[in-house]
Amino acid sequence: MSLSAKMRRAPMRAVSGAFIVNSGVGKLGVDEATAKQLHGLATGTYGFLDKVDPKLFAKALGAGEIALGGALLLPLVPPFVAGAALAGFSGALLNMYWNTPSMHEDGSPRPTPQGTGVAKDVFMLGMGVGLMADSVFEPAHDKKVEIASTVAERRHGKAARKARKEAKQARAEARAHALAVTRETQADLTKRASKALDKAQKKARKSDALKKAQHASDVAAQRLAGMRDEYAPVVAEKAKTLREAALDARDEYAPVVAARAKQLREAALDARDEYAPVVAGKAKTLRDAVLDARDEYAPVVAGKAKTLRDAALDARDEYGPIAAERARQARYAAREASLRFVDATSEAASTAKEKAQKAVR
Repeated sequence: MSLSAKMRRAPMRAVSGAFIVNSGVGKLGVDEATAKQLHGLATGTYGFLDKVDPKLFAKALGAGEIALGGALLLPLVPPFVAGAALAGFSGALLNMYWNTPSMHEDGSPRPTPQGTGVAKDVFMLGMGVGLMADSVFEPAHDKKVEIASTVAERRHGKAARKARKEAKQARAEARAHALAVTRETQADLTKRASKALDKAQKKARKSDALKKAQHASDVAAQRLAGMRDEYAPVVAEKAKTLREAALDARDEYAPVVAARAKQLREAALDARDEYAPVVAGKAKTLRDAVLDARDEYAPVVAGKAKTLRDAALDARDEYGPIAAERARQARYAAREASLRFVDATSEAASTAKEKAQKAVR
C-alpha cells in the first residue's frame, strides 16, 4: 500500500471511526427506555431481534459500533474490510430507515423530520463504498503510477543517454580541440625552445670566448706576477747600485766643486784685497796732491785738479770694473759648477728610477 493511498483514506477512516466509536460508547450506558426505543426501531425491520432483550441489544449494538469504529481507526485493518464493515452497518441502518414509513415520505427516499438523523447514515455508506472502491482500484492505480514512473524513467533514461551521448561528443570535441591546441602550443614551445637554445649556444660561445679571455688575462697576470717576483729583486738591486753610485758621485765630486768654489771665492777676495788698496792709495795720493796743489797752486791747479780728478775717475773706472768682473766671474763659475753637479746627480737618479720602473713593468 502506497503512502499516498493511506493519506487519502485517512480522513474518511478517522472521521467515521471516531463518530461510530463515540456513538457505541454512548449506547453502552443507555437507560431502559432508550434501549426499548432502539430495540423497537430495529425489530420493525428485523423481526428476529424481537426475542433479544432490549438492554442486551443496546449493549451489543454499542459494542458492535465500538468494534467497527476501532477497525476504521486502526490502519492495520485493510481498507476493503473496513469499508465493507462500514457499508454493511450503514446499509443495515438505511434499510431500517426505508422500512420505517414514519422516517421518510410516502414513495420517496426524502426523510421526514423524524428520520433525518438516520438518513444521515447515507454518508457512512458512501465512505464505506469509497474505501472499498479505492482498495479495489488501487492496484490499477498503482500499476498506472508504476507504468507512468517506468515511462518517465525510460524517458529520463533516454534523455540521460542522449545527454551522455552529447556529453561524450562534447568531450570528444573538447579532447580534439585540446589536442589541436596542445599540438599548436607544443609547436610554438618547440620553436621558442629552439630559439632559446640558439641564443643559449651563442651566449655559451660568447661565454667561452670570455672564459678564454679571462684565462688569458689570468695567465698574463700570473706571468707578470712571476716576472715581478723574478726581476723585482734584480731591479731593486740595480736601483740600489745606482743610488749608491749617485751617492758616491756626490761624495766624490762635491768636495771638488766645493773646493773649486772656495778657490774662486778666495781668488775674488784676493783680487779685491790686491787691487782695492792700490786704487785707494793712488786715490789718496792724488787727493793729497790735489790738496797740496790746491793749497800751493790754488789759482792754477783748478784745471789740473780737474784733470787729475778726471784721471782718478778714469783709473777707478778702469780698475774697479775689472775687480768687480773678476769677482762676478768667480761667483758665476762656482754656481755653474754646483748646478752641473746637481743636474748630474738628478739625471743619474732619474735614469735609475726609470730603469727600475721599466723593470717592474
